[in-house]
Amino acid sequence: MSSTKITPDELDHIAKLARIKLSDSEKKTFLPQLESILEYLDVLNKVDVSNIEPTYRVNHQQNVFHDDEPVESLSQSEALSAAKKTSNGYFEVIGTIKK
Repeated sequence: MSSTKITPDELDHIAKLARIKLSDSEKKTFLPQLESILEYLDVLNKVDVSNIEPTYRVNHQQNVFHDDEPVESLSQSEALSAAKKTSNGYFEVIGTIKK
């Protein structure tokens, strides 16, 4: 397979952009692989998709968010009830209270 879609210089440039150092043996391995990928993309580009509607979602979910409505929550005393230490209505933890 001759490498016509991507040149060794282009491979070097791509590797440089990706900050990847490729050895000569890796270049010999990757160049035909990239060529094969680009040939396959050419095949995909020839497929007639003019009558196919673009797909934006594959799971058909609509808005999965719910309305933000206030609900009952813990009171301050309930929230602090399991704390080891509290101070003036707040959790007390090491390093936050100056003494």
